[in-house]
Amino acid sequence: MLKDDNVSGGNKMKITSFESVDCGAFGDVLGKRPSNGRLRIGLLGLGYFEYWRMYPQLEETVKKDLEGVYQKLTESLDDFKIVYPGIVDTLDRAEEAGAEFAQEQVDLLIVVEGTYIPDFITIHAINRSGTNPQLILFNSQTGYDVSPGDDYVATMRNSALIGISQLTGSFNKMKLDYEVVVGEINDPRPYREIKSIAKAYRSVKKLKTKTYGLIGHVFRGMYDLEFDTAKVKGFLGPEVMTIQAEQLVAIWKEISSKEVDAEAEKLFKRFKHKKIELDDVKRSCRVALAMKKLHGKYQLDGLCFLGQHYIEKMTGAPARMGASLMMEQDRTMVACEGDIGGLVMMQLLYDFTGNVPFQAEWGQLDCKNNALFLLGHGIASSDLGINPTLTSSPEEWGFKGSGLNYEMIMKPGKVTMGHFLNTGDSWQMLISEGEAIDFPCLPCDEIHAMIKVESPVEEYMKKVLEKGVAHHLIIAHGNATEELKKVAKFMRIEHEVIK
Repeated sequence: MLKDDNVSGGNKMKITSFESVDCGAFGDVLGKRPSNGRLRIGLLGLGYFEYWRMYPQLEETVKKDLEGVYQKLTESLDDFKIVYPGIVDTLDRAEEAGAEFAQEQVDLLIVVEGTYIPDFITIHAINRSGTNPQLILFNSQTGYDVSPGDDYVATMRNSALIGISQLTGSFNKMKLDYEVVVGEINDPRPYREIKSIAKAYRSVKKLKTKTYGLIGHVFRGMYDLEFDTAKVKGFLGPEVMTIQAEQLVAIWKEISSKEVDAEAEKLFKRFKHKKIELDDVKRSCRVALAMKKLHGKYQLDGLCFLGQHYIEKMTGAPARMGASLMMEQDRTMVACEGDIGGLVMMQLLYDFTGNVPFQAEWGQLDCKNNALFLLGHGIASSDLGINPTLTSSPEEWGFKGSGLNYEMIMKPGKVTMGHFLNTGDSWQMLISEGEAIDFPCLPCDEIHAMIKVESPVEEYMKKVLEKGVAHHLIIAHGNATEELKKVAKFMRIEHEVIK
């Protein structure tokens, strides 16, 4: 029997689509955001049983080597769960270890060979894990140099390269994907590299569980930002849920004056201000509160909106401050002009640096400082810049009064920049590095940055334009280049690094 009613507490609750706006429950919106938990990483530590009878002293040595790898992984990847079932040296042990990996549902599997071992034992453990984990081959050895006094037992202790190279040949035949890390087992560097891979994989996995709300559409004529929702889902990961502006306005109408006054007065007192009145702040704060409530009502993981005309005419205020407050207070990523690719990049940069990014546009070249002037959209956390000022909105698209915006320049420090470009059949990722430099804040009523680059700035810009990029650029303090490169691989898209 088909039912469209949900019975709760003896009352019938109508289940409808979220597009109905008013109902008891939505059938197409999760009741709560999924909890991803800690990523599980399996450690497949290997040794060859044949060597134990030949060289009895070798077994305990290799076990201690692998236990050391486990301990260092646990210390380095403290926000991941490491699953180590002990050394695998026989086919029975491969069966047992694979079963444990399957039970724990490991997401990544690190393969470390304490000695050479035939492929069939290793591959049995991998196949038995049952979860199709991402493979990382860690080619390790004890010490970086060959000792002139090494006997055959010592060479067998460091014979992993034989087995790992053999595995890569087998994996290539089998069309299995894998990552490679090479290093000495006591050196922190390879563990940092493994952590970088794990963080990238975790972010890609999390993106596949996210739902981004899109209020409106891509700004007309910005063909570079146009997208196919199926290709966003298939490559970048998130679901895009189109939300009508009327759904935001319905919530906006219900916001109480008490809520608005409290938020506006707090904001007005917190920052210096120019060219605005308290009523301007109140109008923008009302939109901000509506955006927050809409985000919670539909259990969204990020928000993208078309502000120009679309929202401003309906509410009488720009949505920029609402976006800024969501990022500052809730660490929720928000982008404008329908830039879903930019929104994904914002989330990635936040994941890898812990710093809230901002969405800018390519501005001008500054040859004296070998820098790029980048101009924003009034959307950023206030801690991004130096001495933020509340000011009027520089572009009027239908709001009342003066609007509301942040004016500030990005704080000095190393930055990572990036974006996605829809190439039709797939996507490509731009990755870049630079340094935000100390520069006077321009009286431009907008968020901006002066970013010094490595190449001569004219040559840098030539490379960017020849590559073909979106006119938006996402920037965050910190270095996330290596993680972004791995993300591109896990997303099955091309990437280009320009410095």
